[in-house]
Amino acid sequence: MSNTPNSGIENRYDALDLITQEVLKRYEKTPDPRLRELMLSLVKHVHSFAKEVQLTAEEWAFTMSFLEETGKWCSPGRNEFMIFSDALGLSMLTVTQDYPRPAHATEPTLVGPFLLENAPQFPMGADISAGAAGTPMHAQGQILDSHGQPVAHAVIDVWHSDDRGLYDVQDGFEEKGAWARAALTTGADGRYSFWSVLPVDYPVPQDGTAIKMLKATTGRSWRPAHLHFRIQAPGQRPLITHIFDRTSKNLDGDAVFGVRPSLIADFKHHTAGHAPDGKAISRDFYTLDYNFVMTDALK
Repeated sequence: MSNTPNSGIENRYDALDLITQEVLKRYEKTPDPRLRELMLSLVKHVHSFAKEVQLTAEEWAFTMSFLEETGKWCSPGRNEFMIFSDALGLSMLTVTQDYPRPAHATEPTLVGPFLLENAPQFPMGADISAGAAGTPMHAQGQILDSHGQPVAHAVIDVWHSDDRGLYDVQDGFEEKGAWARAALTTGADGRYSFWSVLPVDYPVPQDGTAIKMLKATTGRSWRPAHLHFRIQAPGQRPLITHIFDRTSKNLDGDAVFGVRPSLIADFKHHTAGHAPDGKAISRDFYTLDYNFVMTDALK
């Protein structure tokens, strides 16, 4: 019996360039044009990366195992893969290039790993903290369109940490339920307001795989104090953004590159007294006033 390789087989995978060529040839048959473009580019870049760094079989096996472990940390309200995207700057790169806007419109930023759909609905002015620990905070402002007009029926999702730097989904969510998380709907005046607790600086989750990557590389894992907002309204492009506390110590070192100067605001300190909504407060509290300007929906 001859040991000569069978030169008549359809595909050859015994050389680096041949492997890449054959993979590209197969994905060139992808029916959807955009998916075809994405897959062909992905294959080219992934293969080029592996060749450039001379990726070893051992390193590849470690990576596959690491991705498998990462998947085990994902659950409703926590996307560990999103933390990797954020920490690699990919989330902010995508947001920046995919969100054209007028110069005066509110800048978007990354969504983060802790968004939950179908958040509890609260009336305007309500306390959304639901027992979250921290100093009382009152936030208010107006949702406007790019022409300066109030946006009615805007659905505002807001979520943030407590004074431990934890989110509800990190604190026995199935037993305790949501806190410091809400969905609010504006009226004809486009105004919003709510009570909660002051967010604080916090590190990315310390129990998953993303922190392992950060400790082995940049060494930066902290995020500045912020509120998350997602605003959706008829005729407007959805806006996902943060509002950062100007006094945060980590504005210049955000582990996920999410800080934009226009999103830094004053969380003003007040001693006991009357809040903007007339409520009497017997302890120190903070207030935030911030208006959001949306952009027209893409046509």
